[in-house]
Amino acid sequence: MGRDCFFDRDIIIDKEGNVYTILTNYNPPGYVFAYLKYVYTGKGLWKGYERIFKKYGVHNLIKINQMFSFESCYDASFPIVLLSNISRHLKPEERLQEILKKSANDNIIYTLINFIEEYVRVNNVGVTGSILLDNYHNNSDIDIIIYGRKSALDFIESFDGFEKDYEWIIEANENYDIDFANLLYDNRRRGIYKGMKISVLFADDKPWRYCNDVCKKVGKVRFRAHISGDYEALIYPSIAYVLGNNEYKVSKIISYEGIFSSVLFGERQAEIEGLLMRCEKENVVIVGDRDVRGFIRPL
Repeated sequence: MGRDCFFDRDIIIDKEGNVYTILTNYNPPGYVFAYLKYVYTGKGLWKGYERIFKKYGVHNLIKINQMFSFESCYDASFPIVLLSNISRHLKPEERLQEILKKSANDNIIYTLINFIEEYVRVNNVGVTGSILLDNYHNNSDIDIIIYGRKSALDFIESFDGFEKDYEWIIEANENYDIDFANLLYDNRRRGIYKGMKISVLFADDKPWRYCNDVCKKVGKVRFRAHISGDYEALIYPSIAYVLGNNEYKVSKIISYEGIFSSVLFGERQAEIEGLLMRCEKENVVIVGDRDVRGFIRPL
């Protein structure tokens, strides 16, 4: 899957040695959407890197001290890195190929290789997170990323799931200030395999058009709806469609909080709280705005 563009979950390193994770497949002119994850201090668990973004969620991301850009198309600010300040671009699929060509040298790599060989029957796959950066430690999670619609759906339909990770549920409830994380959990995407925690992530295998629609904020809403999501619900940001009529004439739900992705996949009734956006083509609700955090609760 040779490529020159930036995809979700790629890692970039700036000229000062700071490490960022790419957020989406959007490729704006002159910069990329990416959040600061590590700075090098010579201390800590991650081989001298200190983790800046310690807990996920937009409410934690906006506290990071990095450059943000107001995007008029989306009426919101995003964390960015200038192309002129990027010194290295690390790609998950290239890193995995490097690993597979070598013998397993520790338990983390041995477990990764075993899982890939046993369960991931697709070609478009990579490894991200600390293994991509090569600063993992003995207790690091394994983050696998699968690219493309067919590969993602083939995996979801064929994999029976991991051993349940109860700690994820507890941590998610605390971090997002909710009490229903058990209803959001999908053991096909997160769990324990051979004693180690693994996450399976999904990303599109094509670049996206920047500023495809222009939207303006309207305000906070909460409503119940019948929603349906396919492959677009698995990637980031996650998208599901509203079936039938609703009081706000919303046709689409877009979540910038990855925790709700599994709820958007499939078809169900749900209670949604988020930011109503009036776009040129349709009304949408954003979950994960800096001012309206929102949630998606399955009913």
